Amino acid sequence: MADRAEFMEKVRHRTRTGKYRPTHAPDVAWTREGAPPEREPIEDPPARFLEELEAVGGHGRRVRNITEARKYVLSLAREREAKLLLRWDVEELDRMKADVPLREAGVEVAVWNDDLADPKDVAARADIGLSTAAWAIAETGSLVLEGGPGRGRVVTLLPPCYVAVLYARKVLSTVPEAIGRYAEGGNVPANVCFHTGPSRSGDIEMTLAIGVHGPGDVHVLLVG
Repeated sequence: MADRAEFMEKVRHRTRTGKYRPTHAPDVAWTREGAPPEREPIEDPPARFLEELEAVGGHGRRVRNITEARKYVLSLAREREAKLLLRWDVEELDRMKADVPLREAGVEVAVWNDDLADPKDVAARADIGLSTAAWAIAETGSLVLEGGPGRGRVVTLLPPCYVAVLYARKVLSTVPEAIGRYAEGGNVPANVCFHTGPSRSGDIEMTLAIGVHGPGDVHVLLVG
């Protein structure tokens, strides 16, 4: 744990504006003349997050409460004619109480936990993956996802449509701010991922493909 915390502190140091340069050699391309400009403050992080998410091809919406989030997920499942939804086994999604209305609509709901037989096969067959997120980052439209018990990574990667639900208060302004949360706390999870919009892959001919190495359809709901 101490080694991970030390690593995150080094990353935090290297992302501080104007505080770190890799070298003073004049022939290194990334060495700046003087300190880089300070970032302009983001006055409304949730609004900026939704704007940046849309810019990278994702879909974002601000909902007033968890009931509206449930209605959105149910409507999306119907629109996609989903047969199977796989979700994280976390308290936030338990409180959303979407399982019963989804099943009543003909959508099978699987929960990622120790009782799930052949979870990777279930993930590969799922039409929709549903999770929460530890944080969101306004300046890049990114989600910060922490793996762990009940929170399988493949839930966010294998289904072609992915939905994340989190409270608007968890939207941070910048990447360094997100890294700082882990560096300061010292309790770094074994798996932390930054996801930004739908999967994009480019081949040697510069042809862009969507959804090859991850979901091609990404939705984020900010609650509150």
